[in-house]
Amino acid sequence: MNVLAKIKSHGSPLYMAVQGSLLISSAAAVSAAFLHPEIPQARWLAAAAAMSSALGAGLLSHLRHSVTHRLREAEAVEAERRKLIETDLVTGAVVRRIFLDLLNESVGTMRQRREAILLLVDLDHFKQLNDSFGHQLGDRALSHLVECMRWCFPDCTLGRLGGDEFGIIMPGNDIERAMRRTGRLIGLLSEGVQHEGSCIPLSASIGVAAAPAHTVNSEELIQLADLALYESKSGGRGRATLFDEEMLSEKRYRRFLERELRAAIYLNELEVHYQPVTDASRTAAAVEGLVRWRHPVRGMIPPSQFIPVAERSNLIDLLGAWVFRRACLDAPTLPAGRIGINVSGEQLKRDEIVTMMRRVLNETGCDAARFTLEITETVATAATPQVIARIETLRAMGFQIALDDFGTGHCGFNYLKELPIDCIKIDRSYIRELGERSIAQVFVSALTQVARLQGLTIVAEGIETEAEFELAKAAGCNQFQGFLLGRPQPKLRPPQPAADSVREAALVA
Repeated sequence: MNVLAKIKSHGSPLYMAVQGSLLISSAAAVSAAFLHPEIPQARWLAAAAAMSSALGAGLLSHLRHSVTHRLREAEAVEAERRKLIETDLVTGAVVRRIFLDLLNESVGTMRQRREAILLLVDLDHFKQLNDSFGHQLGDRALSHLVECMRWCFPDCTLGRLGGDEFGIIMPGNDIERAMRRTGRLIGLLSEGVQHEGSCIPLSASIGVAAAPAHTVNSEELIQLADLALYESKSGGRGRATLFDEEMLSEKRYRRFLERELRAAIYLNELEVHYQPVTDASRTAAAVEGLVRWRHPVRGMIPPSQFIPVAERSNLIDLLGAWVFRRACLDAPTLPAGRIGINVSGEQLKRDEIVTMMRRVLNETGCDAARFTLEITETVATAATPQVIARIETLRAMGFQIALDDFGTGHCGFNYLKELPIDCIKIDRSYIRELGERSIAQVFVSALTQVARLQGLTIVAEGIETEAEFELAKAAGCNQFQGFLLGRPQPKLRPPQPAADSVREAALVA
């Protein structure tokens, strides 16, 4: 509310009456004192006029003070309203809309270019903080991050762009200074935040881009800083990366895949195609589910492209949860037997996998004893004690463990005694060479003998010819999978020849 509106709220007749009274009183006082000194009542009239003038002046002063007070109150209310609209309530940083407007002003236009540096800051492992310690610590961590940003970037604009993503607008083009400040920020965060008597260390990934050095458009500046941020995340997090032109091609495509894959997961647009697994008599013994992504514009995107992208971000947790939930939902329509799913090594690095599987089992009413979790040989050989402990926890819940792609790593036969596994899947490279190289025959035969002694199931993968099927069977494998026995299909179909029953199902994401 402006000054004019405030004055009008008092009513213009009141002001006009007071001003008229002052004019009349002043005129009467002058007339009485100077023009008619011979009149006896002149002194009384002058005194009355003076008193009237004083009262009018006092009333005007009061009204002015009232207006000033009410204006200050209105300004305070307006400031509070704008603060609620323009700043984030949790952290105090400006909201995304205001930040983008300020970024546009900082970058300028093609005709009037301005120098500014944009830094995108993403708090690492924010989801794990929330899940492990609760939203109270999550909010505290975000507030602490902004406090550290203010300390390291006191002359800059800070904004909250998303859940755990923030932006910094630094005036000027001193990139070296900006990178030094990011180093101080990362070091300050590593000192941690206090929570219930414990110090929880924090880290952040940062992407940096400058205008006009890299671009003169604010939207493109955000995209370039985002590419640099992605590089920081994929490089191990807890670091700052300056945009480089080489990031534009491959990195932009990867970032595109990450964003599109995230949307596909949330919109339930992925598919699971099933491929049969048979026993030695070609009777169906299992099915393997393969996740498929049919993009509405780019068509079918192979898993070899989007799985690595998911593994280099937190999307692998979302993707793994989607696959496991899909398996649980499909369980009533699948034949009796176990359902297996592949588990990424990145998932096994965090306790979230155990929590997620418990939650999905409870929500869907499925039993862990119905499922087999498949891990690759390379993941098993590089497993830390913490990873092994998580695998053992999952096994204790009722899951079976399968060792996939065996032969591609450096896992010796003695190591099989130490791993908590129930099944071994031989990599297709050995199956393909069974008829050509004696070392492949020796390897597969020896592995089947060791597995038989330990009570493990041996699956030969990649069977594409009759000769490969017969050689794998002769080597001692007891389950078989490949195009010869059936191709992946969108819906579960009986293999050729048709099976009497299906004893087990295996789902691989």
